[in-house]
Amino acid sequence: MPAVLAESLGADRGLICGFRLRPNAAPQEIPAEEVAPALLQIRGTADAVIWLHFNLSDARARRWLLEATFLPEALRELWRDHDGNRRVELVDDGLLLVVNDFSYDDASDPSEVAPLWCFASPHLLITARLHPLKSADELRQQMRSNFSATSGIDLATQLLDIRTSRVKRLADEMTDQLDDIEDKILAGNIEQQRELLGRNRRLCARLRRQFAPERADLNRFLHRPTGELEPADREALQSCTDSLAFALEEISELYERAKLLQEELASRLAENTGRNLYVLSILTAVLLPMTLVTGIFGMNVGGMPGLHAGHAFWWVMLLILASGAVTLAAFFWRRLL
Repeated sequence: MPAVLAESLGADRGLICGFRLRPNAAPQEIPAEEVAPALLQIRGTADAVIWLHFNLSDARARRWLLEATFLPEALRELWRDHDGNRRVELVDDGLLLVVNDFSYDDASDPSEVAPLWCFASPHLLITARLHPLKSADELRQQMRSNFSATSGIDLATQLLDIRTSRVKRLADEMTDQLDDIEDKILAGNIEQQRELLGRNRRLCARLRRQFAPERADLNRFLHRPTGELEPADREALQSCTDSLAFALEEISELYERAKLLQEELASRLAENTGRNLYVLSILTAVLLPMTLVTGIFGMNVGGMPGLHAGHAFWWVMLLILASGAVTLAAFFWRRLL
């Protein structure tokens, strides 16, 4: 056993956490020095499930995992090649999963994800990641309470359900934002709404792009004729897949709703622009004859009428106002105003 497993547990260590789950008992945290004995004892225990969560960025933990002969060669090959592509398949006596999980540091982008490698067997769940992930951390926190799992595959599906709950929370947040945006657009307040709508559409698009292919992979796996999964595990995995499908359907509806609101916003902006241009056109038309009069009387040529008359200025001003009034009257008569 390498030195990394003999050190105190922590997020910066190779082994992030380890737990032993038994029926009708609270999860028991496994100290680092007891990991190897626990893995040996699990073979003779019919009702216990062990979860070990590793940090692959630690070279010592990665070396230990690559040399762990109790793990399938296919999984170790993925770690050796740093292969984070999606994968759902049965290997040896367990289920191999490579899925996306939400990054722990998602302040700038809630849809930022990173790969999570999982191997689930009837009595074991091994998970590993390169970067801190939210779902795995939430599962670790839930282990502090009365948490139970019937098998490693059942525990893996609960981990996926935690991730799906995160997708649903994002959908709920976007629903509230779109409700507020819709109210503002209908009320005529269209300032800054375009940026918010674009942000929500990008988030929906990224969530669909990251998780929709995974749902398809899970569906294909579940409809594949194989009898190696226990009925309870297959049912749990099917329920997990259905939950993800419902969440993605909601995301798709939000994407379409944001698209419709963007179209409504564009229509309102075009309407406001058209109204402003119409007002500008009316002002231009009214001022055009007035400008013509001032231009004519502004010519510095001989024979200009009223050049030496005392009241000529007021007659010109009256002519200017009259030309504007006639233009306005023509607009009212044509019902353009």
